[in-house]
Amino acid sequence: MMMIKIYKKCQLLVRIIIIVITFLISNNCNAENGYEVITNKIESLGKNKIEVIEFLSYMCHHCTAIENILNQWQSSLTSDVTLIKIPVSCNKKSEELQKLYLTINELNKPHLHSELFYMFGNKKKSIKQVKDLTWWLNSKNINTNEFLELYNSFHIYSKSNRANQLARLYEIKGVPTFIIGGKYITSPAMAGDDYECTIKTIDHLIEKLRKE
Repeated sequence: MMMIKIYKKCQLLVRIIIIVITFLISNNCNAENGYEVITNKIESLGKNKIEVIEFLSYMCHHCTAIENILNQWQSSLTSDVTLIKIPVSCNKKSEELQKLYLTINELNKPHLHSELFYMFGNKKKSIKQVKDLTWWLNSKNINTNEFLELYNSFHIYSKSNRANQLARLYEIKGVPTFIIGGKYITSPAMAGDDYECTIKTIDHLIEKLRKE
């Protein structure tokens, strides 16, 4: 009987320790340190707004994980802040997906990004050519011929080049990476490998820019 009581007390103690550790971890976000200052000045894409740029890729698991959190955050942004999502590529495979992302944007169907993130980021689906996605395009009532014409257009080619040029100018070494006001850079890796802390860091930098 005594052993049972001791065992139950130990169980209770372990649960308390777990709760405390979880609380400490969830509150271990130092938004004032999870970023760096960008040394090279680059012309802003937006006007009269605090610009938050996310460099991303469908192939990135962390981009997939933070997507829903970021979309919720975006829906609460004030009018002086804008979020710009820029897909980047580093090889032929990621180039196909970069152009796919840009084409989906041009078709004004951003709600499809979450599904594509899940397909390529979580399910690790691989494609050699975007035309292999005909089945998916048809399921979304997207005209395949029109889609491929836009996908292979000079307009999308130019947007891809501009995206990669910006990534080089900002010296982006991994995704997702966020540029705030063209002056500060942060990422989940810099913010303690925590997505919520990444958002808090971005909010901190937005307030910092407002005061500068």
